[in-house]
Amino acid sequence: MEVYSTENEQVDAIKQFLKNYGLTIILAIVIGVGGIWGWKYWQSHQANRLQESAGEFATINEALTKPTPENIALAEKFVSETNDIYGALASLELAQLAIDANDLAKGETHLTKAISMVKNEAFADMLNLRLARVQLALDKTDAALISLEQVKSKAWDGMKNYIRGDVLAKKAITQVQPPLIVMH
Repeated sequence: MEVYSTENEQVDAIKQFLKNYGLTIILAIVIGVGGIWGWKYWQSHQANRLQESAGEFATINEALTKPTPENIALAEKFVSETNDIYGALASLELAQLAIDANDLAKGETHLTKAISMVKNEAFADMLNLRLARVQLALDKTDAALISLEQVKSKAWDGMKNYIRGDVLAKKAITQVQPPLIVMH
């Protein structure tokens, strides 16, 4: 560290420092403040979007108590425009309505869409179990086994193994060959 003997030397040193590094310091401050503001804005935007999505989901949830074609179309539009937990919940409700109407293929599609939206592993596990059951009902045993492999939590092992047993039993039944008759 240099020792300055006069005030003029100190002022000149400060001027030289600011000449050399002033722009860098100002840019660092602007970028830092801008980054903090941007992060806070993004968090606020995400929170507002989630609140809007929750409100829209509540409306759709109420509308689906009367599953008219218009209400189902409204829910499908919401699912296609939303990629968050509320979109997944709406897709799950649409899957249930489709399955209740015995449209298993459409139920499978809605469950697959819901799984793609979910970031929560426990919820994804539950959806994969439901998807495996629907795939089993559609005789898609290989797809059902793949869905069961997506279930990660040990908490679901009992249900997972139960469904796996049903899948393997159905797979064995559909692949059974007629017995060979051996004559002596």
